[in-house]
Amino acid sequence: MRDNILQDTARFFFIALISMIAFTACEDSKAPVVVIDRGTPIEGQLSGVLGLDESPYLATDTLRVPAGQELVIEPGVVLRFEPGIPFEIEGKITAIGSEATPITFTSGLQYPDRGDWDGIWMTDADPGSQFEYCKFMFGAKYGRRYHYRGSGSELDSSLWEYGSITLIRSNPTIKRSWFVAGGFHGIHCDDNSNPVVENSIFYDNAGHGLYVSENSDPMIRYNIIIENDDYGVFCSVDATAPRYDIQLDYNIVWSNFSGEYNQLAPSRLKRIMQVNGNLDSCDYRFNLRLNPAFKDAENGDFLLDPCSAAINAGPSDNFDADGTRKELGIYEYYYRPGEIRRLITVDRLASSLSPFFMSCDAFLPSGKTLTIEAGVEVRVEGLYQFRSLGKILSEGTEENPVVFTSAMEEPNIGDWSGFRFDPNGDAGSQFKFTQISYAHVGIWLIGRDADIIGCTISDCDSVGVLCDDFSSPSITDSRFERNSQASILCNYNSSPEIIRNVIAGGAGYGIEAKEHSLPLIKNNIIYDIGTNGIRLDNLSNARIINNTIAYNRYFGMFCSDNSSPRVVNNIFVNNGDLSRGGSGIFAQRTSRPEIRYNCFWDHARSAVSISSDTTLANTNIIQDPYFVSVEGRDFHLNEGSPSLTAGDPAIAIQM
Repeated sequence: MRDNILQDTARFFFIALISMIAFTACEDSKAPVVVIDRGTPIEGQLSGVLGLDESPYLATDTLRVPAGQELVIEPGVVLRFEPGIPFEIEGKITAIGSEATPITFTSGLQYPDRGDWDGIWMTDADPGSQFEYCKFMFGAKYGRRYHYRGSGSELDSSLWEYGSITLIRSNPTIKRSWFVAGGFHGIHCDDNSNPVVENSIFYDNAGHGLYVSENSDPMIRYNIIIENDDYGVFCSVDATAPRYDIQLDYNIVWSNFSGEYNQLAPSRLKRIMQVNGNLDSCDYRFNLRLNPAFKDAENGDFLLDPCSAAINAGPSDNFDADGTRKELGIYEYYYRPGEIRRLITVDRLASSLSPFFMSCDAFLPSGKTLTIEAGVEVRVEGLYQFRSLGKILSEGTEENPVVFTSAMEEPNIGDWSGFRFDPNGDAGSQFKFTQISYAHVGIWLIGRDADIIGCTISDCDSVGVLCDDFSSPSITDSRFERNSQASILCNYNSSPEIIRNVIAGGAGYGIEAKEHSLPLIKNNIIYDIGTNGIRLDNLSNARIINNTIAYNRYFGMFCSDNSSPRVVNNIFVNNGDLSRGGSGIFAQRTSRPEIRYNCFWDHARSAVSISSDTTLANTNIIQDPYFVSVEGRDFHLNEGSPSLTAGDPAIAIQM
């Protein structure tokens, strides 16, 4: 990690590099000579303006801003410190950089490490002091006893705990700054110090992110405090009872080695008890314990990934320039036109704004309806899921469908996670003429219903539609192609209506029902499936009526574990071969399907393989159904087909 940080800071370190290399043929030839300029030397008292022209600067002895004096540091200035050198401030400092030109306080060594220099010490400093867009790196060595100035005389400090900035009766404002790779704490608030610390990052410090003494009450808000070697925020108290409260609001405190807060911090900071504006779980002061999802923190890139919980995580009355809630940390997040991420706040995806880009998991909350207009295309940029407790109305047409697909140039199955409808959500979702491709699960319904009409769901690396936990959707007039595990999976007491669909290809099953599921499977064409056209397991007594089930690799239908479906008016043709299945219907002993008025043809083994205690009605026929085109997979029946009039007259005239 340290090497990565060095790479990020290398551009600050060596401005002038002069190499003099002399080669001669004589015996006393000289080795190369390298001269390195580490910066303009400075020491002692400072006031006035520390300008960019002579930057970088190298502090060779203690720097001081005396009481009653002010030092202004220009944007872009780099201040380097020799080992063990501190920066003492008793007056006023104004160090305001910018995002593009931050001010940097760092080590002066070629290969810097935590604690190279002694950090910034503010003792009775002017309360108007400000740091903004400042980088504090490699300061504050653990265990070094430091002699600091107080009241005009040298005092032997008893402080063994201190930070990249140590505050003693000082209240500066610190905004949008980096505290990275410090040798001890990021900020140490001691002896009645009440700074304002906003929108800053505390990362990879050897101690706590922030230390707060018992008589200090800083305002700490909108910060990201992560991956420090001790606590994120440490609260010191006089007694053994925890501190009652602290002004710690809307921060991310996450993945610090000893924990987010020590045991004497306010107890409610340790409890998740509400949600913020993004519906993320937080404590009573809206602090999060979630990954801020930096782009590449190890290499010094603290920009926010689209999935970051820090985006729009500030209070409802504090907005950025784009009109959204304030981000936590240093950087604002700017939405691209058409970007969809995390909490969905719009009511409609308009075709005039298409295409849309889903850059993270998206979530539609309960009570909200999202309408997706015909012609909208949504391209998903990673393994993200569209979760919904609300109602989705996808209003494609046959001529102008809605499209959800991978954003990859060369898409692969499973590029994104698909739709997930969580339990106890709103009823009434509809997908009309919607194309869903390259997902993990196209549509996953958990205890929810939906109408899926005229859709195409293809190239899912798991399931096209997963009906789970008492869900009963209607799936009609749709097409399923090349879905790996199953095109439709009915699980745990689900009872979908699966009517007039075409289900083709895929390595697994066309339709699989298990765990007490009771689907209605009617008027479908199921062909070229890698194993079984239909598989029923564990008390799944489906109704299978008027389907064509042909050219599947093992069996047309497989029944196991007490599954006894009603199978009427179907056509089973050429399912399996001598090495793989080879029967229209195969039922294990515990399953007793009702098999009536079906047509079987061209199976390598027996048309029906059932146990001896299962009755096979004599209404079934074994004859060629005469499809229009076997090669073209046109399963309409030619005139004169025996199947046209062989169906159960109580259900239909033809199969």
